[in-house]
Amino acid sequence: MMFKFVVRKLRWLARIPVLPQLFDAGLMVATMLFDRPRLRAMEMFENAIRRKYTIQRRPHRFGGVGFFIGTREIGHLHGNGLLDLFVGKSLRAEQVRRGRALPHHVFPDSGWISFWLKSPADIAQALELFEIASVYRTTGQLISRAH
Repeated sequence: MMFKFVVRKLRWLARIPVLPQLFDAGLMVATMLFDRPRLRAMEMFENAIRRKYTIQRRPHRFGGVGFFIGTREIGHLHGNGLLDLFVGKSLRAEQVRRGRALPHHVFPDSGWISFWLKSPADIAQALELFEIASVYRTTGQLISRAH
């Protein structure tokens, strides 16, 4: 997959201004053209979090769209449906161990997780992970759900 290659082997390109946003725009175009279920899932996810939270949507520094509550980034969604959320290290380990999320695609040992939105069937799990991240980022409390 091109995304993995670029992220793993050409990571230094992310330091070039505007290049991450252009790359992500290309991912979004490819998603729009070739993967309509994924695009629909991305739209449904954004609509759901905007209904539930007072979210500020901003361009993310590494491409995609960032979701902020106040000044705190809860996570960001790349143009290929990859959702990255900050849940802290202990919850990251728990979510990865339970198979509910993957280690972050660039910083696997950080407090970030990655989750692939592939179809509308993934929305419920993405929203649960977003809830965990939003509580952690806005209150500093660790929450765990037995799902």
